[in-house]
Amino acid sequence: MVKNALSLLLISSLYCMSSLVLATDLPVGIRKCSIEDEKCLKDSMNYVLKNHAKTGIKQLGLVPLDPLHINKFSLRKNPKSPVNIDLTFSNAELLGLGEAQVKKVSPFTRNLSRDISFDMVSPKIALKGPYSIEGRVLILPIHGKGMSEIVLETCKVHAIVKLRAVSKGPHQTYAEVLEVKLHLDPSHVTYRFTGLFNGEKAPSDAFHTLVNENWREIFNELREDIGTATGLIFKSILNKTLGKLPIEQLFTDV
Repeated sequence: MVKNALSLLLISSLYCMSSLVLATDLPVGIRKCSIEDEKCLKDSMNYVLKNHAKTGIKQLGLVPLDPLHINKFSLRKNPKSPVNIDLTFSNAELLGLGEAQVKKVSPFTRNLSRDISFDMVSPKIALKGPYSIEGRVLILPIHGKGMSEIVLETCKVHAIVKLRAVSKGPHQTYAEVLEVKLHLDPSHVTYRFTGLFNGEKAPSDAFHTLVNENWREIFNELREDIGTATGLIFKSILNKTLGKLPIEQLFTDV
C-alpha cells in the first residue's frame, strides 16, 4: 500500500546530488562539493529539499517534489502473504518531501565502484489520490474504488544505491544507477479509503479498524516488496536525471 509514499523519499536525495553542477549554473545557496566531503553533500541536499522541493529547478531538470505527481502505481497479489491484494493508485500526489531531512550520506568514489548510502527522516509523508483494490488483508476480503490517503509519521529511510561509471569521452563520465535498495521504518501508518465495499459503511469501518490497529504487521508484510518495487522506479527515474550530468560537473575534485 505504501510503496510510492515510502519509497519516493530517496528521489529527493539523489536529485539533490544531480543539482551539484557548475557553480555558475546553480541557484544561490547550493554548493559544489568535494567527492568525499560528507558534510557538504548532506548540507547541499538539505538546502535543495528545503528551498526547491515545491518548485523544482527547471534549468537542472528537477521536477517539483512536494507535491510529487504519480501517474500510476500498482502492487500485485502475493498468495504467500496475509496481505494479498491488487492495489493501484492513479494520478496521485505525494506530499511532505519538502520537510524531509538528510541525516547522513556516504562519500562517493571517483570510479563510482562503492555503493552510496543515504539516511533520511521525514516527519510526515502523505499519499493522496484515486485508488482501486481487490484481494484479502489478514482475515478480511476487500474490494473498492475511490479516494485514498495514506499517512506515514516520522519515517526513517535507509537507502543503498549501486552505481557504475560510464565514459562518453574525456571529462564526460556519467553515473549509471544499477540498483536501489530501501529500508523504511515509519513510527506509525494510517490508512483511509473511500468507496470500499460499494460504499457500505459497516464493512468499511471494520476494514479501517483492522488495518489501522494492525498497521505494523501490514507494513512488515509489504516491506520487502516495497524495497524491490520502489528500487526499480528510482533506477529508471534517476538514470534519466543523472544521465544529463557528468560527474566532473558534480564535484570539485574529479
